[in-house]
Amino acid sequence: MTEHSKGVVILITLLNILVYKLQKLQEAQQKRRLPLSIRHLCRRFSFHDIRSATNNFKEELVIGKGGFGIVYKGIIEERIVAVKRSKSMSKQGSKEFLTEIKMLSQFQHSHLVSLIGYCDDSEEMILVYEYMPAGSLADHLHKRVRRGDTILPSLTWEQRLKICIGVAHGLDYLHTGTSIDERVIHRDVKTANILLDENLAAKLSDFGLSKTGPANQTCTYVSTRVKGTHGYLDPYYVATHRLTRKTDVYAFGVVLFEVLCGRPAVDRSLDEEQISLAGWAQQCFEEGLLEQIIDTNIKASISSDSLNTFVDVAIKCLLMQPKLRPTMAEIVVGLESALALQEKSTSYCLVEIMPLDYTSQEDVHSSTLVVKNTDHKREHTAQVIVNVSDAWYLNKQSSARTTFTKRVVALFSVTARVFSGKLVNRDARTTRYSNTVLSFNSNKAQAANSPSFIAVYSSVPQTPWVQEEILPSSELKNFRFDEIRAATREFNDASVIGEGGFGCVYKGWIDENTFAAVKWGTGMAIAVKRLNVEGLQGHREWLAEINYLGQLCHPNLVKLIGYCCEDEHRLLVYEFMSQGSLENLLFRRDSSVKPLRWHHRLRIALGAAKGLAYLHSSEATVIYRDFKTSNILIDSQFNAKLSDLGLARDGPGDGGTHVSTGVFGTHGYVAPEYIATGHLTMKCDIYSFGVVLLELLTGRRVIDSTLPIKEQNLVTWLKAFLSSNHKILQVMDADIEGQYTVKEALRAASLALKCLLVDPKLRADANQVVNAVEQLWDLVGAEKYMI
Repeated sequence: MTEHSKGVVILITLLNILVYKLQKLQEAQQKRRLPLSIRHLCRRFSFHDIRSATNNFKEELVIGKGGFGIVYKGIIEERIVAVKRSKSMSKQGSKEFLTEIKMLSQFQHSHLVSLIGYCDDSEEMILVYEYMPAGSLADHLHKRVRRGDTILPSLTWEQRLKICIGVAHGLDYLHTGTSIDERVIHRDVKTANILLDENLAAKLSDFGLSKTGPANQTCTYVSTRVKGTHGYLDPYYVATHRLTRKTDVYAFGVVLFEVLCGRPAVDRSLDEEQISLAGWAQQCFEEGLLEQIIDTNIKASISSDSLNTFVDVAIKCLLMQPKLRPTMAEIVVGLESALALQEKSTSYCLVEIMPLDYTSQEDVHSSTLVVKNTDHKREHTAQVIVNVSDAWYLNKQSSARTTFTKRVVALFSVTARVFSGKLVNRDARTTRYSNTVLSFNSNKAQAANSPSFIAVYSSVPQTPWVQEEILPSSELKNFRFDEIRAATREFNDASVIGEGGFGCVYKGWIDENTFAAVKWGTGMAIAVKRLNVEGLQGHREWLAEINYLGQLCHPNLVKLIGYCCEDEHRLLVYEFMSQGSLENLLFRRDSSVKPLRWHHRLRIALGAAKGLAYLHSSEATVIYRDFKTSNILIDSQFNAKLSDLGLARDGPGDGGTHVSTGVFGTHGYVAPEYIATGHLTMKCDIYSFGVVLLELLTGRRVIDSTLPIKEQNLVTWLKAFLSSNHKILQVMDADIEGQYTVKEALRAASLALKCLLVDPKLRADANQVVNAVEQLWDLVGAEKYMI
C-alpha cells in the first residue's frame, strides 16, 4: 500500500470516528430535549444568565448541597431565586434533570415548589426555583441544628402540624388532583425535600425520582427499580419493586415521626436498636413509651388528644400492607383534627397528667414503681426502684376533669420515665460494643459476583478486651498466637482457603488431643479465621462468635474449637470443612469443582434448615441475621453447617415480637421489613433461607449486575416464574436438568415463595421449613443416593 493510500484510509477512519461522536452527541441532546408541549411552560436561561445571577457561582452564595449538586442563592430580574447546578452532565443526573422539569412544568400547587426555568447549555444541567428563605424542614428539626451552621429556633408543635398538613395537601394533589390520566408518585418524600417559605409554609421539592402511575384503580402499581433514601423506603416496595402511592404514604409516616421526635430517619450515633427511626418509633408505640420519642423542645406543649391523633395517623402510615395505609386525603383530615385539638386544648404538660392507677391523694408521697430486669439466659435478676415525685400528680379537683385518654398517655409517660435509664434487656454477648458507627450503602453499585455487606464499620477505636467478656460457660481453647502461627505455617499464603469481611481464613493442623501445632498434614485439620484490623468487622463480631458458638452445639452448626486474643490479634479456630462453602460449590469459583447434583442440593438445604431451626428453638432463641451461601459450610458427606455467627442476636424475650437494631446483613439476603424498620425477627432469617433456596434451584446469585437490569435481582425477577408449572422449568439450573421432576421443582419453588412473602407473619417458621424440605427429600427418594 502506498503512502497516499494509507493517508486516505487514516482520513476515512478519522471521519468515521467524528461522525460517530457527532451522532452520539446528537442522541444525548435529543434525550435531554424537552417536548414542545412542555418547553413553552418553562423558561430557558442561558448559562451567561445563570452565571450572572450567582456572581459566577460565588462560594458565599451556596445555600445547600445534595446528590444532584450545589444550590446557590441568586438574583434574576430583581427576584431572589435558588439555582441548583448539577456536578456534571452525567448519565446519572440527566434523567432526574428532565423528570424534574417535566413534572414541575406541568403541575402547580401552593404546596409544591415552583420551577422558574432551566439551563442546558453545553454540558450544564441547572434548575432555577423560587427561593425558600427558611430552608428545609430537616434544617429546623436536626440538620443545621446538629451541624451548628445556623442557630434556628425550635419549631412549635402547632408550626410542625401546619407544615405536615401542607405537605399532605401537596402529596394529595400529586396522587389524585393533577387532572391527568396518570397520577404522580414522588418516590423521595423526606424532610430534606420539604422547603419552607418566610411564613413557614411547606412546599414539596425535588421531583427527580418521581414516577407517573395509573389513575384507574384496576392497575395499582408501577414496576420499577427501587430508588429512594434509606430510612424512608417502603418495605413492600423494596420486596416487590411495585411502586404505589402508598409508597409515598410510608415515607410520609417517617417524616411525621421526625417531626414528633426531632431526630433524623437514620441516626448512626445512637445505640443499635435506635438507629432506624421507623423501627424505634413503632417499638416505643407498641410498648407505650411515647414520651421517649417526643422532642424535648415541644414535649411540654403537646396536648394528649392532639398527640394521640397525630401518632395514630403516623403509625397507620407505616403499616406493612400498603392497602391498610391511609390515603393522603385521609391523612389531611387526621392531621387537621390533631391541629384543631391542639388549638382547643388547655396548657397542661404530659408529666402533669395523673397516672391511670391513681386512687387517693394519700398515695402521692409514698409511690414507687418496681421494675424487674431479668435476663433469662443468665438467670440474673435485678430490681430497680424508681421514685415517682409529686410532679406526676394533680389534685383531686383536676383529676375529676382528667379524661380517660389523658390517663392512658400519663401511664405511657410514667413508664417512659422508668425506662429512661436504659433499663433494657441487652444481650450479654453483644452489649459492650454499642458505640460502633454504621452506615448503609444503598446506592453504591454492587460487584457482579460479590454481594456487599450492608453494615460498613468506621474507624471507631475498638473497646479494650477483657477476659470477663467471654461467657463463663464457654469451654473453648484459649490459643497463644505463636501456637496458631505455627499451625498455619506462619500464615503462609499457600495456607489461605478463603477471605471475607472478617479477614483471611487459613488451613492449619493441630494435635487432636492437646491442640498443639503438628507437622503439616498430620493430626486434625483446622480452619483459622484471622481478623483484618482494617476490615469491615471487628472485636464485637469476634466476641459474639465466641459467645454463641462456645455455648451452642448442634450437628448443623460449625464447631468452634478455640480463639486467640493477644494484643491486636483476634483469631478464631474452627473444625475444617473439606468442601468449603456452598457459595464455592454452587457458583464454582474453583473451576475444578463439579456441579452440585439435585439431591446434594436438597441435602444441603435440609441441613441448613435444621441448623436454623435449632437457632430459633427455645433452647437457643437466636436470630442468625446473616444466612447466605458463603456462611453455609459443607463437609465431605455434603452435610451443611452454619458458620459465622458474628452478627447473630438473641431473639425477643418476654413475649416481644422483634428486636430493634441497626440494619446488618448482606445485600440481597436481608428481609425488606428489616431494612425499612430495623425490626429484626426470626422471620428475617426465613426470608434469607428463601433467597438461598432460589439460588440452589437456579444456580444464580441473588445479585448479579452482569445480567440484564430486570434479571439482576434474583428474587424480584423470579417471582413471576415460581408459581407456574411451565415457567419454573425455564429458570432451573441447567446443570441439574433431568435430575428432578416438575412436581419436585414446583414443591421447592412453592417453599421458596412462602419464605419470601412480604408480610413476615405469613412466612413459614423454621420448623415448617424443615418439614417441607424433609417431605421433598422423601419425594425425591434421596436416601437411596450414596454420598
